[in-house]
Amino acid sequence: MIDKIHHVGVVVPDADEALGFFRDVMGLEVTEDRTIEAQGVRGVLLGVGENEIELLQPTRDDTGVARYLESKGPTLHHICFRTDDIIGELARLKGQGVELIDEEPREGLAGQIAFIHPKSAHGVLVELAQPPEGAHSSDEKGFDHLAMLVADLDVANQTWDGLIGFKVTNEIRPPGRSMVIAQMPVSQCMIELLAAESDDSPLAARVAEAGESASSMVAIEVTDIEGEIARYREAGYELADAAPGPLPNSVTSTISAAQAFGLGIQLIEFRN
Repeated sequence: MIDKIHHVGVVVPDADEALGFFRDVMGLEVTEDRTIEAQGVRGVLLGVGENEIELLQPTRDDTGVARYLESKGPTLHHICFRTDDIIGELARLKGQGVELIDEEPREGLAGQIAFIHPKSAHGVLVELAQPPEGAHSSDEKGFDHLAMLVADLDVANQTWDGLIGFKVTNEIRPPGRSMVIAQMPVSQCMIELLAAESDDSPLAARVAEAGESASSMVAIEVTDIEGEIARYREAGYELADAAPGPLPNSVTSTISAAQAFGLGIQLIEFRN
């Protein structure tokens, strides 16, 4: 069974430098820090409530992660979902005709892992992980939401239901944005499928030019957004003043991906 997002993986050139932001400024706790020689990567996991952020630093130039970093720069690499039966999940997906990178699980930073090809997940590299006993675990809310850009909402909904067993339960149409935000709850996090409502919308042009993909951003709920903005500004980061967001009753401000080692951090507060 798949029950939640385990982590989002971000490829970075220097994990120690990135820890200066994620650990020292954001205040996240390192839950694992290990070099996996067979994969040519150093991985660092940091807890965010029930979820985690994984920093991936290539340790050799001849690996897929190194080539990804060279071609795209620091950015989101994959999204990982937790399961308690990775062998069973792989057998299920294989039976559905899903294209797998790994037909058998292998050892990774998050435990026993396997990857699904982006062709089967609307351009998103998906990892499944069965963590070992004693791994990081929390009942606290972590990510509020993360977003995926899709060309056809109905097709994407069916795909993600087939892959991970979660469905869209709500749709939001922000005024003046020519888009629909379809919300798919995965434990305490929302995966947002963003689709254009017209062919001439900016989102439609973006998907047509760059293809379907996951946005390199996670949103984290805060209770005092002005205080958080002040804290990050004092640490030297540039953030806009809090402004109404596309979600109902929300105000947001974002630490850009350029400042946060490839992963934008949206601060979001919900107000009645």
